[in-house]
Amino acid sequence: MAQADGSNANDQLLKLDRVGVKIDSRTKSRRFSCQNPETLTAGLRHLDEHGYTIISDVLNESEIDHAKNLIWQHLEGLKSPYRIKRGQIHTWNIWPGRHEAGIIEDFGIGNSQAQWFIRSIPAIKDIFAEIWHTRELLSSMDGIERDITNNTNPWKTTGANWHVDQSPVQKPNRVCVQGIINLLPADETTGGLMVIPSSHNRFHELLSIWTKSKNNSKIPVYHEILQEGYGLLIHAQPGDLLLWDSRTVHCNTPGFIIPPPLNNGEIPGLLRMVSYICMTPLAFAENPQELIDRRLNAFHYRLTTSHWPHEFHTMGGEISRGENNIQLTDYQRNLILGIDQ
Repeated sequence: MAQADGSNANDQLLKLDRVGVKIDSRTKSRRFSCQNPETLTAGLRHLDEHGYTIISDVLNESEIDHAKNLIWQHLEGLKSPYRIKRGQIHTWNIWPGRHEAGIIEDFGIGNSQAQWFIRSIPAIKDIFAEIWHTRELLSSMDGIERDITNNTNPWKTTGANWHVDQSPVQKPNRVCVQGIINLLPADETTGGLMVIPSSHNRFHELLSIWTKSKNNSKIPVYHEILQEGYGLLIHAQPGDLLLWDSRTVHCNTPGFIIPPPLNNGEIPGLLRMVSYICMTPLAFAENPQELIDRRLNAFHYRLTTSHWPHEFHTMGGEISRGENNIQLTDYQRNLILGIDQ
């Protein structure tokens, strides 16, 4: 079966996800290095044509290690009832956030030291500047995602519904490109992001199921977009930036096969650790000054926001108490303000 992005899969090798959609979970994804202007251009062309892309070499090995360490420090610093410790599975019996998808938006993660370190990696803004043709960009202040190895743990992810993240009624054109920074390898043992390639080109077909004025909607499993092709599980490496058009039908999933057992003495780790990141132009904001004031307030009080930087939506049910003591650099502060100096 040929897919819209030119990939091919043998129907006999396809797996079914939890709602019965055919999935190619084996094919390794094409990756485009940001270190070469020609490959970056090709990668962004892939985004335009197929609704998703994987940009590699965005974080180097040292930055990856530091980002993971900062995320663990944040999780280990949470107060009771949490007692999460890296490498100690017996402490992983309760996690903040949404367990079905593994998304953590609570307790100030969106304005944590970890997330600010990651989103201020210069290559990330450079890539979004190429997408939007401006450097006056607002950064999202959103959260992270994780998955654990123990299949019997109730906090093991079960996957999210197929959906899009903008309205075909109010926002028919491309106004948001979402992203995640991968900090661990992603393949069919770990699960991760799944997309329906080129479904952004069929966005108008979702008008028939859009009944509410909102930015996201579950796609029913019987819809032609899900039934006429197949989904792709994105394979990625640490340091990769996965990008997808918000009109692209997508979801996340746990692994399709059981990962190999740990070797003797091997320290257990997470299956997935990703950072959500999105940047959009300040020019998209309806009321820029009001938006900036609210974003500064969100930083001050350690609120997590959505992947819509030019709109203001807070996320997460449990907030952190107290003011933010992070000292932002000028570069980081400009990501709140949407300026480039």
